[in-house]
Amino acid sequence: MGMMKEALLALPRVALMVPKLAADKRVPLRTKLALGGLAVYIASPWDLVPDFIPVLGQLDDAVALLLFVDGVLNQIDDDILLDHWRGSPTTLRNLQWLARQTARWIPARLRALLFGKAVEAGEAAARSSKRLRASSA
Repeated sequence: MGMMKEALLALPRVALMVPKLAADKRVPLRTKLALGGLAVYIASPWDLVPDFIPVLGQLDDAVALLLFVDGVLNQIDDDILLDHWRGSPTTLRNLQWLARQTARWIPARLRALLFGKAVEAGEAAARSSKRLRASSA
């Protein structure tokens, strides 16, 4: 099976792993905030490139996911990742490799900016969640 097809088929497993990583005490707060930011980005109707533009509209989501994998999942200790991964470790390794290769094509400053934006979105979501809990208490 092709590497890209394998990565696309692994995305549901990545989606299932995100909340588990967010709840894991071993994962650093900054990484958890980036996880929250990714969830906000994926759920948001706003994209860098609108989805109605064929191919490019979906490509920005794929690139964002691969940058997330490179910026977050390649930074988390392997033991933690494997505790939460529900698939073949080889698939996870292939996904991490593909993410690293994709990230090489994106300038480091842009990667840092996007990761920072994900952290900011995660912080905003956390603040909003706290306000909702406080108002319902």
